[in-house]
Amino acid sequence: MRAALIFLNGYYDTRHLDFYRQEIETAVENGSPLICADGGIRIFNELNRDTDRSLIPDVLIGDMDSVRYRGSKPFLQAKHIVQEWVGKTDKDHTDGQLAVDYAMEQYDCRHIIIYGGLSRPEAYETDQFLGNLKLMRFGHYRTSADEPYTAEMRDPKQTIHYVLSAVRLTRKSSELQRVSLIAESPNIIVEKSENLRWDLASLHIDPDLTNALRNEFVEGAESATVQLTDGSAPVYVIHNW
Repeated sequence: MRAALIFLNGYYDTRHLDFYRQEIETAVENGSPLICADGGIRIFNELNRDTDRSLIPDVLIGDMDSVRYRGSKPFLQAKHIVQEWVGKTDKDHTDGQLAVDYAMEQYDCRHIIIYGGLSRPEAYETDQFLGNLKLMRFGHYRTSADEPYTAEMRDPKQTIHYVLSAVRLTRKSSELQRVSLIAESPNIIVEKSENLRWDLASLHIDPDLTNALRNEFVEGAESATVQLTDGSAPVYVIHNW
């Protein structure tokens, strides 16, 4: 599946700029579109400081209320700017939704990778983070029942997967690898798991309970897997390290 990288106006851990640079450069090599939702373009501004090689997103989309302007133009240009929503306060979609829709409709992408989805610690933006989680689900319900779809929210020390059937998690460091499952629906059942300290086979993930949090890779395992039963609802799988 073709992947689209979507950059939201959220938290970017600038202590790890190499992570974002490598993600973007790999995407460019693979022909994956880079789409900024409004202020998400600022990570490109950070990456382009003190360098001769500019990284430019393919699309900047949104109402532009978080983009710095120089005259009548955004401070950092994108290859294409979509701002039909400028000045509309009653729009039906958030900037993030516009970006996901654009990736799926204009680029036919069914693999959505989100950056800047976490809340900024000093701003108490928990509502933004919870809404950004829903973006992965939002893309899923834009597809037909027989279409493949995957979504992730990536950060330097964590990836959140929106899992429809199965996921394989790869060890990212020699340190502890934590794995948590979060349910939004009542009908989530794990068929099997591998290389997790607490086996999840046949576990019903209840949206009202926290019994699937803080699992761990078994010592020495280079990967771990979680597979849902046929007909199970999707689940969020959080892998941090």
